[in-house]
Amino acid sequence: MEDTQWLELLDPFTALKNLYLTDKVAPHVCSALLELSGERVTEVLPTLQGLFITHLSSDSLPEGLRKATKTFVAARRRSDHPMSVHRTEWVGRPMDITEDLLSGD
Repeated sequence: MEDTQWLELLDPFTALKNLYLTDKVAPHVCSALLELSGERVTEVLPTLQGLFITHLSSDSLPEGLRKATKTFVAARRRSDHPMSVHRTEWVGRPMDITEDLLSGD
């Protein structure tokens, strides 16, 4: 799917608070979200509070996905719509990695 198609897919979910993605889909969705700028960054998924990425290994997120997610989270914060990002494994509790993303660690 093209980035614009991902955005069209997400557009109707205006009340979505938590978005759960696998590490296979997350790079495509986050890449599409990077296309948003200005007010549009909060028009798509306006009530989004949490992004949960299921990552199969215990390692950190792949660099490309990490960078795209970090950019999107920073844009949401600048527009006064903060959100958190959580890395999850197939079992266990989600780990909040928002601050790690934004600090670059």
